[in-house]
Amino acid sequence: MAHEETSGTDKGTGTAEAERAVAALRRAAAARPARYLPELAYALLEFGSLLAGDPDRHEESIGVLGEAAGIYRGPTGADTDLHLVGLAVALHRQALSLGVVGRREEARSVAREAVDLWRRIVERGLDGSRGELAAALVNFGNQLAETGHHHEALDRITEAVEIRRSLVDPVSGAGRGELASALGDLGVKLAEMGRQVEALDALRAAVGTYRASEAAGEREVGELGEHAAVAFAAARTLTGLGRTEEAGPYFAEVAALRAEMHAREPMAIAFLDRILDGHGYGVTREGRIAREEADPVDRVEQVNARALALADSGRVELAVETLDEALALGRAAAADRTRRSVVALARTLHHLGLVRAWAGRRAEALDAADEAVHLCRRHLVDAPDTFRPLLAEAADSLGSRLAVLGRHRDAVAPATEAVALYRQLAHADPATYDGELARALNNLGIRLTDSDRHVEALAVTEQAVDLHRSLHRRDPAPQLSGLVHALANLGLRLARLDRPDEAVRPTAEAVRLLRSPDRIHPSHDVAALAESLAWLAWYLGKQGHRSAARDTARAAEDLRRRAPKPGR
Repeated sequence: MAHEETSGTDKGTGTAEAERAVAALRRAAAARPARYLPELAYALLEFGSLLAGDPDRHEESIGVLGEAAGIYRGPTGADTDLHLVGLAVALHRQALSLGVVGRREEARSVAREAVDLWRRIVERGLDGSRGELAAALVNFGNQLAETGHHHEALDRITEAVEIRRSLVDPVSGAGRGELASALGDLGVKLAEMGRQVEALDALRAAVGTYRASEAAGEREVGELGEHAAVAFAAARTLTGLGRTEEAGPYFAEVAALRAEMHAREPMAIAFLDRILDGHGYGVTREGRIAREEADPVDRVEQVNARALALADSGRVELAVETLDEALALGRAAAADRTRRSVVALARTLHHLGLVRAWAGRRAEALDAADEAVHLCRRHLVDAPDTFRPLLAEAADSLGSRLAVLGRHRDAVAPATEAVALYRQLAHADPATYDGELARALNNLGIRLTDSDRHVEALAVTEQAVDLHRSLHRRDPAPQLSGLVHALANLGLRLARLDRPDEAVRPTAEAVRLLRSPDRIHPSHDVAALAESLAWLAWYLGKQGHRSAARDTARAAEDLRRRAPKPGR
């Protein structure tokens, strides 16, 4: 969001005055707390915010803002509008500072509490609270992403975008800058998740919104800088997709905005130049934005992103070729054995295994998946927090690759390993990994069934269903597909053990859920689900459960009609 520019001298003077005011109010509050604590809390907010603007005093700001939060948590009037707003502001700003100094886990926890408070304040109908909630959601999303919770981060930032969109004044255009900023954050998060085409849509929308804001009148330097950063992200995304000609105008826009910033406030370009430098770009003598010598790992990640975007658009063979290029670059980069380069190589191998499988190159897909697993295992002891989630995902994928080749008994071991790893991850962070654990349990149930270990398969599938039910209760629409697939699999497991009366219940529940307004998207392997339900319909009919069989057959036929047709 746009912010007021203040000179270093003014900031220093303001901070000193705020510090003196806080010291005086602390003494007064010690003698007469009921009278002076509210004033002290407000003064601490102001002082902490000023400290947060000084790169050398972020740690101090965390303590000062924490002190303010402690006062606002106090028993006197703790649930009044004033106390709730003060606490929400203190926590939001404290989370920002915690993130800046790298204390990301603490930042995430504090930012989550700030969001919860702003939701309560919005429910009370306080003016301006929806905008504050949007700002808190973006900050929370950023902290989630920095701690690897990308899907939840995306949900929170998407929510912030919708709030910001609703707050734009259709006549004056007020609020466009804030909407553009939120759209930019959304684009960046999508890009980090490898969803380059969607990222580009969001980034282009952000740039267009900034341009509309510019047309409404002169903007503050801070908004110019945010506009430049988002235009640069759009240019990089286009470059990563191989659309270099389209990227050119965005690079030119960055250069023009930087020049305007420099003319108005020379010091203001420092943050933009850090962004450029962090991605291997610099400014030429002529003022153009150009790539400098690329960091090898950055290059690997860029090629990976381009390959995933190609695969997402259906150009699978070209995606395989691009990932082969990324693999060669990754092997060269990993020669230095730094953790960052090894992670990049492991991710590339995992992506290559998936995309080769999509291209029908099953044996080659297995080779890549197997190498990814062994690479992650070698480094798990040295960096468990980094490699455990990578190994869990790679082991689960290896199980699938082996199963596709008919090596069902071999597939059980990596599938079991994936479940064990996801259990550890979900124990520490259930919000992020419960869904992954449920998916891995479901896959292990399939692997065990294919190996004729039906009793074990049933036990594992029951666990998957229980976990999917819990996830569905928390967030129904996104979790519908997982629960329906797990229920169908539970019906299949019971049928394989010749327990038809028990198989009716999960099958009927799956059919009932399929009638709900939250329809399963065709991307969720609808064809496989239809095949499972069709078999269950035949089985239940054969066992005398004719009514359940008819309902299940209708559901299977409906799914078949909705399944993507070959070549589409």
